[in-house]
Amino acid sequence: MKPENASALFKDLPAADGVGIYGFRHYFASNALGSGTPITDVAEWMGHKSIEETYRTYRHLMPGSITKAARILDTGLWDAT
Repeated sequence: MKPENASALFKDLPAADGVGIYGFRHYFASNALGSGTPITDVAEWMGHKSIEETYRTYRHLMPGSITKAARILDTGLWDAT
């Protein structure tokens, strides 16, 4: 969706406590990542040029992702031996 189209959707909504279109974007990304949506999908939907931008902004919403990845790798290595 083009930014101007998204802006048109929200132009008549009252801003709640200063929440504007970027607040809604942040809300969407936060909920998507918190629900387990892959960061690559969220980055694409947000229009970020790379997942690095998404990761830097929202990594606090993915606690334990490194630990989870390490467990998966560890399990895979033990199963392979």
